[in-house]
Amino acid sequence: MSRKRKAPDSKEPQKKAAKLRMSRSQSKQITREKLLAAARALFSAKGYQEATLREVAKHAGVSVGSVFTTFESKEDVLFAIAAEGYEALAEAIDTEASGPLSAREKLKRGFRAAYAHEVDRHALLMAQIGASWTWSHAFEAKSQERLAKPFGFIGRLVQEAAARGEVRADVDLATLADMLLSAYLRNYRHAWYRGLSAAHMADMGERQIDILFDGAAPRPSGA
Repeated sequence: MSRKRKAPDSKEPQKKAAKLRMSRSQSKQITREKLLAAARALFSAKGYQEATLREVAKHAGVSVGSVFTTFESKEDVLFAIAAEGYEALAEAIDTEASGPLSAREKLKRGFRAAYAHEVDRHALLMAQIGASWTWSHAFEAKSQERLAKPFGFIGRLVQEAAARGEVRADVDLATLADMLLSAYLRNYRHAWYRGLSAAHMADMGERQIDILFDGAAPRPSGA
């Protein structure tokens, strides 16, 4: 008795294509991880400004072209490294900046949690702040979008303060939120050059929050 031939699988080409796409996707992810690991090491050892993408590629064991098919620019590499901790940072802030507290107190706790969480990445954050002065408008827009996750709590708490009467109705809430974020970021520079701890940074942040909220607080009747 002759054995029947197995009919060809009509879905075989699609399966092969899907497997190829998955293989390419995995390969891109591996290349990305290699580049980020190399960049972390070089930025820490040489500094962000001194390290080049050619050195990053060599350290990662990939071609220079692979860098530019994975990242838009050197700034994009830096931001990708910085953004790795944003999920955990947002969780740390949300944990502390919650509960039956005033918006002012939640902001203070949020600042303190953020400084404690980021203390080991101080050099990286300083590099990111420095690079932000020269990157493109398009990259700045992308940067603001990425920063919204960990630091969106500032705008939310300013809105909450207004709703609860902690600040006056005539206060420009967007400007108040921007000033609070600027103070938060500025403290990294103070700490870097003065050798201050995360606790000192949090203390500075609390004083800045008090000054800004005192200036925005409702005025006594008849004042």
